[in-house]
Amino acid sequence: MVLISGVFDALGPWYDNTQTSRGVNYKRIGGRPTERSNCSIDLNNMASSILGRKVLPAAAAAFTANFTCGGGVSSMRDDKSDGIWANVGTTTRTLCEAGRSEKVKSVIGKINPGASNNLFLIKESGIRETVLRKRMTSIGRFSLKSESIDNPSIPTFFLALAGRKNNSQDHNTGPSSVYSAMSCGNNKFTVSDFESAWMAKGMPTRHPRFHSTVSAHDDRYFEEIHHTTADEQNTRIKAELDRHAAETMHFSVYRDDLRYRLEHMLISPIEVSDKLWEVKISNGPLGSSGAISRAKVDAIVQKIKNDERQLLENTKRNEENQSRRFGVGELWSEAARKAEFTPTESVLLFRTHHALADGASIIAALTDLCDEAEEIRAEIKKVLRKWKQRGKRGTFMRRLLTRLVRYTKMWIWLIFGTMRAFLYQMYLQITTRGNPFDAVKEDAERKGLLVTGRSVSWCDAAPLEEAKQIAQTIGKAKGVNITVNDLFVSCITSAIVRQLNEHEEFMAPMSAHEHRPATRHINVVIPVHLRGGVVLPGESVGNRIGAFVTRCPGEMKHSDFGEEATQSTERLLRVSRSLCYSKNSPAPLISHYLAKFCSDYLPDTWTQSLFKRANANACVVVSNNRGYHKKLHIGGMAIESAHAFLPLPPGIPVGVVVQSYAGELSLSVTAEKWAVPDPDTFLLWVMEEYERLRNDAAKLKKRKN
Repeated sequence: MVLISGVFDALGPWYDNTQTSRGVNYKRIGGRPTERSNCSIDLNNMASSILGRKVLPAAAAAFTANFTCGGGVSSMRDDKSDGIWANVGTTTRTLCEAGRSEKVKSVIGKINPGASNNLFLIKESGIRETVLRKRMTSIGRFSLKSESIDNPSIPTFFLALAGRKNNSQDHNTGPSSVYSAMSCGNNKFTVSDFESAWMAKGMPTRHPRFHSTVSAHDDRYFEEIHHTTADEQNTRIKAELDRHAAETMHFSVYRDDLRYRLEHMLISPIEVSDKLWEVKISNGPLGSSGAISRAKVDAIVQKIKNDERQLLENTKRNEENQSRRFGVGELWSEAARKAEFTPTESVLLFRTHHALADGASIIAALTDLCDEAEEIRAEIKKVLRKWKQRGKRGTFMRRLLTRLVRYTKMWIWLIFGTMRAFLYQMYLQITTRGNPFDAVKEDAERKGLLVTGRSVSWCDAAPLEEAKQIAQTIGKAKGVNITVNDLFVSCITSAIVRQLNEHEEFMAPMSAHEHRPATRHINVVIPVHLRGGVVLPGESVGNRIGAFVTRCPGEMKHSDFGEEATQSTERLLRVSRSLCYSKNSPAPLISHYLAKFCSDYLPDTWTQSLFKRANANACVVVSNNRGYHKKLHIGGMAIESAHAFLPLPPGIPVGVVVQSYAGELSLSVTAEKWAVPDPDTFLLWVMEEYERLRNDAAKLKKRKN
């Protein structure tokens, strides 16, 4: 007893000096030390407890030294050393917070999960690691503060892959080579393929935020673990990817299974202290899930058949020159390979928390996984070089005067545009007393028919060039600059009016000659990516997004438009003028910095209230995402389809994404089930309005000729 007491008395000054000099204490949570408040340890009681269990004094001393230095229960087994300190390993652990680093000594070791109740059955890990604590962006923290239980801030999207993988090789020369090369077994995109592509493309280095978590002790920071050696770091990242990526059952019921999973993922929370994103990967017959439209599936199958026919003709021509005799059972194996042949698809279902990055940045960053990543980065660098060279033309005085004029215009635009944006926002707040869908929700609650949750749908809308031609034709005829975004915002507002009219008919049935307009105006929220939806080379993902609210026409009377214009054309012209007024103002920048201010200085309840009121009772949010103009590939497999789904902000019941990719426009809708009970019909209404505008453009073009 005297010996053990002497050991603990000797450790007491060392413990006090360590705490005084370091000024920080660490505890072990989940196998790694984290910062906590200082605590006191009763060393004498611990010594008595250890003595009562008849443990050697050396082990007691090692345990006490390890626990008091902040390392928790650590490794105390060393077969090569007999000294009292031989069982205690030390390492240097760095905690980087807001540009500062502080080195503290901690004891290496992890608790063996199978023997957590026995303090002396401990497994030594010997891994040296550094925890980097980085400040979260204000917009990312704003998403944490402004989300609610019913409206989690979780963007969701899926990628549908099809085709032949790069590693699919077949050395046969007969017709069976086609079937084996394109069979399900050879062309499935699995979790291991995803992890291999992730590591090969250097995603942990390019976008380290994907491997961060929100600090459990201070949600203003991300935490990221680094190891001292490259092998240890790669091993940790691969192990971490297993938590993010998982394989799941493929979708058996066309569209409905995929729809159900999307609806579930949009409202299920993510534990941000554990992970910020996840991907579910499934494989099955081509076209079985509905992720790829039937038209695209038919085109893929036809291309495969053409390739087969060409290969069979070449094989037959070769066999005519050299006769081939089938062996015993070879004909049956040939028939079996043909029967087993089925084109496959792989669906990658992603969801991320907005604290990691905005949806546009996530999709842009994931292009670094594609085989064409270097080509995309080269194009971005080329555009940047042209932009920089444009500012270097002319003499020094000319460049100086040009820069002064540009800055003067910018400040004038910023000052007066800010005043105009605030006045317009106040006007919308005052004149829009309520959301048009509020009456629908109240009626459903009163009748006990309120259905919670999300309803989603998606479709391929039209070729991008066709939509551009429609916008340009109508714009030139009316003297207005109309964009593709204006075109589809007009179609979406028309569908909103039809949805409200349906609800009005259900709430208060009217006679055939009676009609009450749903609403004269509709407020629409338009998110704007401040970088144009591009992640610049050398930059990582982030939250570079703003938004503005604009007023669009709702129900229109016949007297609202003249004889020369149809109702659809007149709606498009009004929508274009309204969007142009708001897009040319600094409203997106103002909203971005106001969100940062709310995140940094206001309580959570205030932030949630302001975020809900700032939408000016808008009933729909429309996001326009510009994808790559060519088809991209991951591991050789083509991305045939990509659809994103908005997380609904509090108070807004409908969200629509208009996305372009590989020359095609697609639509996806996310809505409250009580607001849009049938999302497929809603998208059908959008496309019907598009057809009317296409007919109007054709008439205008014919009249001009």
